[in-house]
Formats: sequence, C-alpha cells, structure tokens
Amino acid sequence: MARNAIDRLSARKERAAVRLGIGIDEVESLPFDLSRLESEGIFMNIDCRGFGCLVRQLEWKALGVKLPEDAAVRVSPPRAGLLPDVYRNKLMRGAAQAHHALNRYSFRFTLCETVWGTSEYKWIPWGAFEQFETEYLKANETLAAAKAETLGNYDDILTVLQDSFYKLAEDSADRFQATTSEPFDRAEFINAVAAQAIGMVPTPAMIRDGLTIEMRPKVVILGSEVAAEQKLTRELRLEATRAETETRAVEIEAKTRNNIERLKVAGFEEDQRREREVKERIRDMKIEAARREAEEAVSPIKEGLAQIAARICEAAQEMSVRLKDANFVPGSLAKRARQMCEWYSLMNFTGDDSLEDVLAKLQDAAGREAKQRSPEEMRDALSDVLRATTVQSRKLLDEDRLSALEL
Repeated sequence: MARNAIDRLSARKERAAVRLGIGIDEVESLPFDLSRLESEGIFMNIDCRGFGCLVRQLEWKALGVKLPEDAAVRVSPPRAGLLPDVYRNKLMRGAAQAHHALNRYSFRFTLCETVWGTSEYKWIPWGAFEQFETEYLKANETLAAAKAETLGNYDDILTVLQDSFYKLAEDSADRFQATTSEPFDRAEFINAVAAQAIGMVPTPAMIRDGLTIEMRPKVVILGSEVAAEQKLTRELRLEATRAETETRAVEIEAKTRNNIERLKVAGFEEDQRREREVKERIRDMKIEAARREAEEAVSPIKEGLAQIAARICEAAQEMSVRLKDANFVPGSLAKRARQMCEWYSLMNFTGDDSLEDVLAKLQDAAGREAKQRSPEEMRDALSDVLRATTVQSRKLLDEDRLSALEL
C-alpha cells in the first residue's frame, strides 16, 4: 500500500510537471493531515432560514421621494421591519443565541477555510459539544416561544401594521406632492403603498414553518496514511513469519540429505536470508520516509492552541488591570477568573498541559470566600498566567505554522 501511495504521488507530480513545463524534481509535495480534528471533534454550521422575510427594502416612491434619474451617485432605499420590533426582536433572538453558542464553543481554522472555500463551518471539540448542544436547544426553545407569541397575537399585529402603513402612506403622499409637479391620484397612491406594504408582511405559515434553526455538521473524508502504514507493517510481519516457517521446513528436510546437498541448501538459505534482509531494509526506509513526511504535515492543532493561549492572556490582562491598585478582590472578578479556568478545561482539546498549574493556582485563589481572597495572591496568580501564556505564544511563533507548505 505504501508503494501504491508513492506511485500515486509520483504520478501526480509528473502530471503537474508536464502541465507547468518544469522538471519533476521541482514539484514539491504538500502533506495535509486532518485526522486529529476528525477524531477529536466535529465541524459545525448553524443554518438560520427564513429570517430575511422579517425585514424588507422599501422603494423611494413608497416614501414619497423621487430621485433624479441622471444622478451621479445612486442612493439605496432604507430597509424596514415588517413586524413590530417587540415581536421581531424576539424572533431574531433565537438565531442570535444559536450563532453565539457556535462562536463560543468552536474554533476557526484558516487553513481549512482556505481549502474548502467557505468560512461557515467551525470546529467544536467533543469535550464542549454537550454545552454547545444545550445552548442550541435553548435557542430553538426561544424561537418556538417567540413564534407562539407572535401567532397568538397575529390579528392584533396585523391591525397595528395596517394603521401604521396607512399613516406612512399618507405622509409619503404629502411628501411626494410637495417634491414633484406631476399630477397623481392621492387616494390611489395611499391605497397602493399601503397594499404593497401589507403584502410584504410574513404570513402565519411563513412564521410557523419558514423560520428554522438547524445544525449542519460536516464530516471530512480522509485517506489515513497512518492506517495504511500499520496495515503494511502487519503484512510484512506476516510475510516474515511465513518465510521463517518455510526456512525451518527446509532445514528439517536438509538434515536427511547428504553433506553436499546440505551445503547447497545452506548456501541457498543464506542467499534467501540476505535477499529478505535487503528487502526488509528497503521497506523500512520507505516506511520511515513516509512517517517523517506525515509528521511534517500541516496540522491546525497549533492554531487552536494559539487561540486558547490568546484568549486566556487577554482575559488575564483585563483582570490584572482591574486589580492593579485594588485593596480587595471584587466578586465579579473572582467569578470571571473561575469561568476562565472552566472554559479552558472545556476547550483544551490539544492535550497540552503547560497552563494547568498556573490556572489551578488562579482557580484556588479565586474560589475562596470573599473575606479570605487576597489581592496579592490574585495578582501573583494572574502574573503567572500572563507569563505562561506569553512563553507559550513565543514558542508557537518560533515554529512556522506553514513550514511544510513550500512553493
């Protein structure tokens, strides 16, 4: 299988060299490994549909404004909500909650977005998926409650909208009459503008069935080179075992022959052994080369670790500024410190434990009773967190995230 992978790689490099008109040795290989992300989490998108029907763009004529036809600058008409704000904001709140949950418990990997050509999907570690799912279900409950309230008061809402639209149409007619010399039927203008606005109002069916919030998981299909190497190793061990069994059978048979035949058999076995050793060394060299190439593959894990360190550092800096000259530790600041430590435990999918000790120290200082919390101890703990995150950030900066992507 390793030989097949090498042959496929050589064929791809040869096709690229022919199309570019260069030598095959000038074509670089680009390893791209997403196996860790595939096993440690899931790519997710929140699809909010139908909410565009709650807001529509008006026409200038409906507002009683007539723009010059030969104007150098085109001004777009404003947008208006088609439901009263108290109901429209409640309907929009569910979608906002779902997107907020996705942004809170996910990571963005720019390399994956570049390859896929979209930034809609974000990666959620399995450790944080349960919390994300809870927030997602709460967002759907918020939307369902807003739908029920809107549908229950739909007749009253429609009456309020009709009065508002007719009042707006009358104001537009006055404005249009004052800014144009063209004759027009005022009553017809008012009825047409009001009817057009009422026709854009979402129906009960659109509110009930058209407004939805759905999760869109994305699974990446990978060809695992590591699994191929493991399978090849098992096949090589089986082949070696079979060869040893055959060698022992030949040795037993050789004992019944005379000395000359025994010497010939011994020489033949020695040639076979040397040939197997040469083949085994060649296979080991190929496996080692493939393994080194896989280890050098671009991994988004460093990017995720950098995001965690940056968020921890930013929160620690903010708390240090608040605590600089304070004589006591505010309860809100201690709560913020405990939440930051809990967030780190949920979001740390990388296996890195370089921040465990300093965050444990901070959580211990912030978890005490209000009278027992010491500003000095909190400042020392925050300084340790800042120092650790700074060291981690410098370490990640020293390592080029795209060192394997050579053009």
